[in-house]
Amino acid sequence: MDTNSTEHQPSWLERIPEFIACAGAVLAYLYLLRVPILMAIVLLGLPELTLISATAPIVGNLFLLSPANVFYTMIAAFMLAWSILVVTRVVLLNGDRFKVVNALTKDELKWWSMAVIFILVVPMLVATVVGPVPGGSDAWKWRLVAGVAGLLVAYLVGCLTLVLAVLFAPKYRVPANERFPNLVPWFKKLLGKAYNQRILPKRAVGRLGKLGLAIPIDLRAGYLDENGCLFPGHWFSLLMLVASSVLFWLIGFGKQNHLGEETFPVPAIGYVLLLLLVINWILSMSAFFLDRFRVPLLLPLAILFTIGNSALRSDHYYSVVRGVTIKAVTPGAVLTAPRRTHPRAPGHPKGRAVVVATAGGGIQAAAWTARVLTGLQEKIPEFANSIAALSAVSGGAVGTMFFVNQYDTRYDVLGFPRTWSESRSDQIVQAAEASSLDDVAWALVYSDFFRIFFPYLKHSAEDSLIDRGWALEQTWRNRANIQANLANWREGVVEGSRPAVIFNSTIAETGQALLLSTTDLSPGPDFLPRPRTFSDVYPHTDLPVVTAVRLAATFPYVTPTARAPSGQPEYHMVDGGYYDNYGVFTLLNWLDQALFNTNKDQWPDILFIQIRSFPSDSVPPRVYKGWFFQTYAPLDALFNVRTNAQRVRDQYELLRFRERWSANDVNIHNATFQFEGSGAPLSWAMNTDQTDAIMSQWKDRLGDPDKLERKNEDWMVVKCFFNPDLPGCQALKGVKKQPW
Repeated sequence: MDTNSTEHQPSWLERIPEFIACAGAVLAYLYLLRVPILMAIVLLGLPELTLISATAPIVGNLFLLSPANVFYTMIAAFMLAWSILVVTRVVLLNGDRFKVVNALTKDELKWWSMAVIFILVVPMLVATVVGPVPGGSDAWKWRLVAGVAGLLVAYLVGCLTLVLAVLFAPKYRVPANERFPNLVPWFKKLLGKAYNQRILPKRAVGRLGKLGLAIPIDLRAGYLDENGCLFPGHWFSLLMLVASSVLFWLIGFGKQNHLGEETFPVPAIGYVLLLLLVINWILSMSAFFLDRFRVPLLLPLAILFTIGNSALRSDHYYSVVRGVTIKAVTPGAVLTAPRRTHPRAPGHPKGRAVVVATAGGGIQAAAWTARVLTGLQEKIPEFANSIAALSAVSGGAVGTMFFVNQYDTRYDVLGFPRTWSESRSDQIVQAAEASSLDDVAWALVYSDFFRIFFPYLKHSAEDSLIDRGWALEQTWRNRANIQANLANWREGVVEGSRPAVIFNSTIAETGQALLLSTTDLSPGPDFLPRPRTFSDVYPHTDLPVVTAVRLAATFPYVTPTARAPSGQPEYHMVDGGYYDNYGVFTLLNWLDQALFNTNKDQWPDILFIQIRSFPSDSVPPRVYKGWFFQTYAPLDALFNVRTNAQRVRDQYELLRFRERWSANDVNIHNATFQFEGSGAPLSWAMNTDQTDAIMSQWKDRLGDPDKLERKNEDWMVVKCFFNPDLPGCQALKGVKKQPW
């Protein structure tokens, strides 16, 4: 016997099967845990999107939060982290359901498990605390306090849920207060008391066990123990699901009646986290059940999508008013209304009229449009009552709506208030630049998400209207008390006490423009195509003003593409920017028809104002791109060509228009107010720097009001149009080639 012999140590070659088995188990668990892993990546990565130049203009203002916003956001974030931990534990404890070795053999929470939860929410906490929020240099301290308070509330919810799970679950040999981490002594005592209590009578447990054992093994494996009772880990999951559901409905309850109110504390990012919480529970539970049978998780989702898509109620609708008599408002009558044109105005023997085309661009366009219109009214009291027509697109339609809402057709007011002040201008601008993201996010989570899977739950016509677009309408309506329909805004247009308004939309199925307007489009010359109006497509039908603006401002994916409610197929409306993002082409068409159908001796001098909300000469730098660029290059080129092509077309059409009608002795003046700053948002929320930029850019466009400068040439055009005898107007004539 060799006493010096040692135990044989396997070589690395002999251990290859062991390594392969281990790697296979790891890969198996990565697949089984794909849902919580994905949710964890999203939770960690959401704040980082604000640092990426391509996504920061879109998602950066999601973190425009007050301390109250931070509190609710961190509750939602921590509950999402809790759910990720819980569903992960269930899978790791029940690997045998999927025919792999259990990764965890003891149902206990280690300290590192709780550490993972806190790690998942740290980026969100940092982003909410240091986000772009007004309030001074110490504001971050209050946000930090609110964030920590939200974490503590969500942590306590999880701890109390664990106590309830211990009360209901079968008893382990090891007491609960020794299996779970105890950060505070009172919680350890509470777990001990819960472990020693019995909520369900023993007889009831036995009966439930018999029922459980009657379930086929393939269905109960991983859910029920050898006695037919629910595993303790599943009790924790079940009660955490209940807690998440209660939180979900408590936060969303009552919001529908508070749309447009800034005091409601749940922000858009909070709703996004709640949606992720719902998705994590639904997909994780589905995967846990289906993975045993090797059924792809996408299969039931595809079935639900197909069933939901086939239901008519899954479509999106906008509100209409049927059986309405629409007052005729021709372009010629609007342009030549004596009250508007002021025939005895200085320097304009046949009168003057202003027309405005304002471009799209989300909340940036809304704020810039409102600032330019109110700013001009502050400087020139006759400005608003001289406007004959406004053609507005997308975000520009929103700013136009808040401005035009100030007109009144009552006898004692009749028109735009002549007593104007900066404070009233600020109210309009603030309404235009106020965030709408929170309300849109609420509708996305509490209405549109369930519309995809369960559209048949919407029983009434009113229910089918509630979606992201409806929420946006309610926000605008409540913010400025806009209750009128388009037909109401036709009152006073022919008389000259209110301008005609054209909100530009696009028919998704045809690509044609559809004008939602308070003016008709009369037949014009043979060479001039006549755009379709809403009244053409839907005779004797009216729209609320906020609905018309929403359809003109159907920002892709933020607001749904909608159709009119009826029992037959209908066209869907999308953003007007698809057809004409600047509103110029529509306005030139309207002017052509107005002049063509009016006597020459009635043609007023025309001031054509363009409002553009983004710099037009900014060229992105050349960068290296890999093969992945091929996947989105066609769309990237399509969007860039669309905007640039429209701008070139509009400039060309405007030049042709001036040449055509100037040859017929129509004096046409042109001014363009373009935002030249940087960092403009591409969503429905603005931070303080962006709102400040709106004001600073406007002041920069004015320059020295008594001195002609290159940057204020357009302001001088407007100023001299109303008073050609002012100093500097003759000098401007040579610079801008204005015909006075």
